[in-house]
Amino acid sequence: MTAWRILASSVLVFVAACGARAQTYTLAETPRAGDCFQIQLDMKLRGEIRVRKDDRWIALPLQARAQHVFPERILDMGLLGLPQRVARYYETAHAVIQRGKETSERSLRAERRLLVADHGKDPFLVYCPAGSLTRQELELTSEHFDTLALLGILPGKAVAVGDTWKIPNTVVQALCGFEGLTAQDLTGKLVQVENQIAQITVTGTASGIDTGALVKVTVEVSGSFDLSSKHLTSLSWKQKDERDQGPASPASTVETTTTLQRSLVDLPTTLSDVALISVPEKGAEVPASMVQLGYDDPKSRFELTYARGWQVVGQTDERLVLRLMDRGDLVAQATITPWPAAKAGEHMTADAFREQMGATPGWEDESDQPDAGSARTDERGYWIYHFTAVGRMDGVPVMQIFYLVSGPEGQQTVVVITLNRNEAEKLGSRDVTLVSGLHYPAKQSAP
Repeated sequence: MTAWRILASSVLVFVAACGARAQTYTLAETPRAGDCFQIQLDMKLRGEIRVRKDDRWIALPLQARAQHVFPERILDMGLLGLPQRVARYYETAHAVIQRGKETSERSLRAERRLLVADHGKDPFLVYCPAGSLTRQELELTSEHFDTLALLGILPGKAVAVGDTWKIPNTVVQALCGFEGLTAQDLTGKLVQVENQIAQITVTGTASGIDTGALVKVTVEVSGSFDLSSKHLTSLSWKQKDERDQGPASPASTVETTTTLQRSLVDLPTTLSDVALISVPEKGAEVPASMVQLGYDDPKSRFELTYARGWQVVGQTDERLVLRLMDRGDLVAQATITPWPAAKAGEHMTADAFREQMGATPGWEDESDQPDAGSARTDERGYWIYHFTAVGRMDGVPVMQIFYLVSGPEGQQTVVVITLNRNEAEKLGSRDVTLVSGLHYPAKQSAP
């Protein structure tokens, strides 16, 4: 009889335990093409960059703040149930950056407020259907918090308070801003539910590559998910970055806090089908005119349209310096120098140009058979001459390609491409494309 009572008690305990199982909550969104969300991003950054000067490192304080406000329409869905392509209309896009004692501001031109962000392209592509962006406009709109990957921090299933889940690698790479991910342990957790609002956190570390530099980050995130509307409505993303020096960026230590507010809205006229008529169809090749970047010389001596692989690393009154990056590798450097103008219809001779380039400080020509070079006149009436030489620049063995570009009014610009002798194949014809993108603004006629 005692044994039966013990068995019956065990059954009752088991039933009671099953009845006390923790309540679960489904933390998942099911976005669809056509959905539109109003998004506000506020970012604050503080830290320092470290630059090399006179054989020693100098730390410069770095501060920045930015705000972005835009409706975002989903055009196509992709993997993991995340948006792959969206259209945005920036109502606000503004940043203030302070490096040491220098302060700069960035904003979007009114005619560049409509942009498309596409995770289906490799690498991630942000472009304007109305025409080319400047490098500053591209950084302002492509380097803020990645809203396309936002929903990837949700578990996508029912979880109980206290449950944890692993954040997918593709989501971590996008949200942490890596070109390539090497390691990560970011973990999400449901911490509490109150009044139909689920509070989640994401914590952990990650490391990866960005513009050829190793970056290690520590992440602390808190967010709110509305169980009634089934939408992630707010987020605070805190990230600490330790960045090594790279071929196109300085070493730095920064802490960034980004806050996000998000709500489902009706489709605004700025993102209607009519407004998006110029957006390429899904899977179509994006025209070069939408992808290339534009640069205007501050003194109006030349303009440049160039591929995004070229990163601006130096700018003075005398020259513009760019470096060509290919999947994190440095391929070549381009130095663009405005040259004294000749008389209209004239230009420096090829022999005089070769002589001047041979006298460049630090340059030692070691070519066995000097290249005679070649000259051509393009459809714009520009005279373009170039020759190639191998030698040493400040003792480093390199190959250099020297270009002289002269306009019909006597405008002259020198472009020097410097690269490791083994990188010529990787450079391909990208030097030719860069030089072809250089043009002279039309002279304004007197009123």
